[in-house]
Amino acid sequence: MRHWLVKLHRYSGLLLSLFLVMAGLTGTALAFNDDIDAWLNPQFYHLNSTGSRQPIDALVARVEHDYPQARLAFFSIGQDVNAPLQAKLRARKPDEELAVDTVFIDPVTATVVGERNTKAVSLAPQNLMPFLFRLHRYLLLDKPGAIISGSLGLLWLATLLIGIVLAWPKHRKGWGKALSIKRGAGGFRLMYDLHRTVGLVAGVLLVITAFTGAVMNLPDVARPLVSSLSTLTPPPKEVAKSLATEGKQQINWQQALVSAQASMPLATPARIARDEKHGIYQIRMRKPDDIQEGGSVRVFIDAADGHVLRALDPLKGSAGDAFIGVQYGLHTGQILGLPGKILVAFLGLLPLLFTITGIAIWLQKRKSEALVRARRLQPAG
Repeated sequence: MRHWLVKLHRYSGLLLSLFLVMAGLTGTALAFNDDIDAWLNPQFYHLNSTGSRQPIDALVARVEHDYPQARLAFFSIGQDVNAPLQAKLRARKPDEELAVDTVFIDPVTATVVGERNTKAVSLAPQNLMPFLFRLHRYLLLDKPGAIISGSLGLLWLATLLIGIVLAWPKHRKGWGKALSIKRGAGGFRLMYDLHRTVGLVAGVLLVITAFTGAVMNLPDVARPLVSSLSTLTPPPKEVAKSLATEGKQQINWQQALVSAQASMPLATPARIARDEKHGIYQIRMRKPDDIQEGGSVRVFIDAADGHVLRALDPLKGSAGDAFIGVQYGLHTGQILGLPGKILVAFLGLLPLLFTITGIAIWLQKRKSEALVRARRLQPAG
């Protein structure tokens, strides 16, 4: 059994090596996505103007006026009050492509201070971080890419678990050797010790990273499995459909924000979207102790009279809701704040280490096996 587990671990690791190195290195960068993006594009994150902020409806009007070929999907509101707001645009027709899908607007002057195309395959400063995100999660292939990435994540999960089983000491006294790196024992022993020791130390954290990534990328598989064990609230899109109202829209964007804020006075708005089809506003709220920086609570507001239709807080729902709700925070490290993001950035470097040491071990094994076969075939003298 051990022989076949070694084979499976070795060749699945080799098969996944390029994907894992790519996912790991992009994940390291994405752990500090906003910080790197702000360094590359300071105009997207810092205002040059001062004064009172205009109501969000004035910003909506400016975006809709300047980009008539698109429809406004939502406004994203960062934690920094001195930062521009982001307006996300969608094409009016499914087969259309937009040259610009994200607009940064000054809330004081209502002027556009930057643009980007998050779907561009580009290393330009304004597009770099969205490009890395799409490469990391979707392999640049949107939903099919997410399915492929999630499936490879499950294989990575199995590879990790097999590796932990193989490296696990048979006896308690073996832990000292298993967690040590012998000095001066040659290159092969160094590669082997690094591969085994780092795998044992970081194995559980890597399992969590692989598992959460697979859960998020394969919702059509994960959600039915979770719902079979615990009650699970439908996704926000389905909740919006169930809350559809027939009343004529009466309130504006600013009034919807005020209503959501009144329902959660200790939270701050992180995103607001108007669903004209169902007659509601959807506001994502960020709590002081939130599990993710983009906010985890969704508040649905009736566009007719402004009353709260429903609020979804994953940590106040069922066990299944909490399980699904913490996946993003765990995967990105945001659930632990800055230390969590630093940890995730470090974990992203490990697939490169495992690839280098794994290939070195594999090549040395092949060389040794070839020598053994040659000696067996050599006639006795």
